[in-house]
Amino acid sequence: MTITRQQLKKETHSRVIEAATRLFTERGFETTTVRDIATSAAVSPGTVISVGDKNALLIKVYDNLIAGKHAQRSDAADASISSTCVDRLEALVAPFVVMFMDNPALSRSYASVLVSGTQNSALFTELADKLIVEFATAISAHGCISPNEAHAKSRALYFAYVGTLFTWSALANPDASALQSNLRSTFASICTCKE
Repeated sequence: MTITRQQLKKETHSRVIEAATRLFTERGFETTTVRDIATSAAVSPGTVISVGDKNALLIKVYDNLIAGKHAQRSDAADASISSTCVDRLEALVAPFVVMFMDNPALSRSYASVLVSGTQNSALFTELADKLIVEFATAISAHGCISPNEAHAKSRALYFAYVGTLFTWSALANPDASALQSNLRSTFASICTCKE
């Protein structure tokens, strides 16, 4: 079977992203160079740049990690299982929160690149749409909020959630328990029903 140019390009792209993921996770974003990624992926630095500059690679890496977490979430995140709206919301975001807490320095770099406005991210496009729908389902699961209100509140919840994550990642010594506590109080202030 002959490998097409498009297949080869896709395979090279995957190798670059895999190398960037491994190096950013192991060494950190700041200390990893494009040359390091090229060496690890067995390609030239120019090939790495054709996939994306270092900031773009970080966004792709994090978006892939977030999408993977979203796809792997267990049924425990099902909106109808947990007892209160806040519990259901916490269950939905738990995998992402754990990922952010596992590597605060990389999370900080990711948030910084996103805030700079130079890169687009699935966090604010496709994944945002999915989470907003999931939030709406979670907060309306027991009928304590109308579907019309649920959409508006779920958008507010989503942006408050992202803001809480980014604010936490900007701290010099981020505390995992503080993040969880802040998220819970943020969710509770927007989603006031007790079911």
